[in-house]
Amino acid sequence: MDSRRVLVRFLMMALIGLLMEVFFTGAGRLIHEGDWNMRGHTSPWMMLDYGLLAILIMPMARFLITRKVPLAARAIVYMLGIYVIEFVSGWVFDLCGLEIWDYSHLPLNVCGYITFTYAPCWFFLGLIAEWAYRRVDAMALVMAYGIQAEQIEPLCRHQT
Repeated sequence: MDSRRVLVRFLMMALIGLLMEVFFTGAGRLIHEGDWNMRGHTSPWMMLDYGLLAILIMPMARFLITRKVPLAARAIVYMLGIYVIEFVSGWVFDLCGLEIWDYSHLPLNVCGYITFTYAPCWFFLGLIAEWAYRRVDAMALVMAYGIQAEQIEPLCRHQT
């Protein structure tokens, strides 16, 4: 795999992840606090987690799909991968003196780095990431090699 394509994919998924997290935390404020301002938050450090999702976990999607692994089973694999990345990065952030998140106040938490109460969220995030990954990877390929829209359009036209 070309390093340019991997870098573009990393950056695109990192930015998409930040956007999703801001929306998720804003929606959480609306649901739990009735705050219609929906002020979400994140940290730029989270780009590492979302970027790693793109280059470590999501390539598994191709492998699982080609082996005809059922959708629910794939989502569980992605969810477990998200938990591994979240735990390791939470631990590393903690070692560096950063407290990006702390789940210690939530039930079913492990060292405050992960909480199994978010399992349904990570299950569905994995499915969303699988869907988005294919599109992001295609865009990364185009961006990494400087392919122009005019070169792609003939390939996209439907024959009637």
